[in-house]
Amino acid sequence: MSKIVKIKHRKEKGPMRYVMLFHWMLNCEAWKDLSANARVIYLEISKRYNGSNNGLIHYSVREAARDVKIGHATAKRAFDELESHGFIFAEQRGNFHWKIDLTGLRRRPATEWRLTCYESDRATEFAEKLPTKDFMRWQKNHLTVPPQTQDALVAETHVSTTDTIVNKKGAYGARSGTKKTGFGG
Repeated sequence: MSKIVKIKHRKEKGPMRYVMLFHWMLNCEAWKDLSANARVIYLEISKRYNGSNNGLIHYSVREAARDVKIGHATAKRAFDELESHGFIFAEQRGNFHWKIDLTGLRRRPATEWRLTCYESDRATEFAEKLPTKDFMRWQKNHLTVPPQTQDALVAETHVSTTDTIVNKKGAYGARSGTKKTGFGG
């Protein structure tokens, strides 16, 4: 006789966990502008959100570099990108040099992040709890540096030997031109 074995694929405690990505968020310009590393790190931060810890999500650059298998500098750039595009907000900045917390325990806390598409669980006032969705107001700056133009000197030449070259100030800067002298024209 063979024995029937029931295989459990997950624990039966509580509802199944998942990461929710809204279509309106994936279709916004800010999401389309993100790098692949920034998108993966956003998923890792979202994975740590349990529905009641927004604003208290601990995730460091070192953890992100280890989880995503990228360098520390690349992970830092991805965090900066997510923050500048408005997907995450640092509620409490972590610091490598923090040695002792208020309870006297030795620890080095990571930055506490808030996902801006969800309500804040850290805030106490109603207006501060609302999702900010800063990424929906993000705009790409096409021209961050004003265009540089060079004024070229343009020389007009004539065959006459009585012509004199004089500098003129035009609408686009200095230019060279010719001025007839002594011929009424």
